[in-house]
Amino acid sequence: MIQIAVAPGQIWQDDCYYLDRLTGECKRKYVLVLAVDGSGDAVTAVFTSKPHGLTETPACSLGPPRAGYFVGVPGGVFNQPTWVDFSSLDTLDGFDLATHVSSGRTRLLSQTLPAEIFCGVLRCVLQSEDITARQARWIGDTAAKLNCS
Repeated sequence: MIQIAVAPGQIWQDDCYYLDRLTGECKRKYVLVLAVDGSGDAVTAVFTSKPHGLTETPACSLGPPRAGYFVGVPGGVFNQPTWVDFSSLDTLDGFDLATHVSSGRTRLLSQTLPAEIFCGVLRCVLQSEDITARQARWIGDTAAKLNCS
């Protein structure tokens, strides 16, 4: 198995993030790495272009109905208003990621968010009810390392 170097701020394209219940087709999502622990496991959240209650102003929406962060229109694969959706918070096992990369399902994009926006995402998610204590510890450590104040 290959070793995958996962780092906060990376954006991964997952070509089969979920199956469409009606068609059975794999659906693509873009996944933001929020934090990584020493074993290579990562806290992630997906991007969405469907606000469903998320706001543009303020950028940090804590809900209800949903919590997330508005990142604007960052360009690249994000050519319309885009949010990081905190209801999708997940802890991704490093082994699973390596398996997905090896199979061609998942690939690292060269695109990243500007540092000030990524820090905004981290500060906002730390206030979210969707976060576990373990995820909050990893994300808090990441925010401190990046000097997100």
